[in-house]
Amino acid sequence: MSLLNEQIDVRSTTGGHPALFAWRGHVYRVRRIIGSWRSPSDTPDAKDTDSGFHLVRVATESDQGEHGIADIACDTATEHWTLRRQWG
Repeated sequence: MSLLNEQIDVRSTTGGHPALFAWRGHVYRVRRIIGSWRSPSDTPDAKDTDSGFHLVRVATESDQGEHGIADIACDTATEHWTLRRQWG
């Protein structure tokens, strides 16, 4: 496991939760959200106007049926997602 920080394309559910993402030519389905954390500047009661981050740890299944765990993060100011870490 290493820190990747590679941009990914994420598709979300209508509730805003990640449902699948594409990385390095493969599609990963989000089977379960294990945990979700927001930076302090991204919480509803924050007085700071700086951008925040939303980190989500997910259980995944690849398009080849392989299971794994991934940490994906969204920069809430730009809505750009990155794959932070992946365990196969």
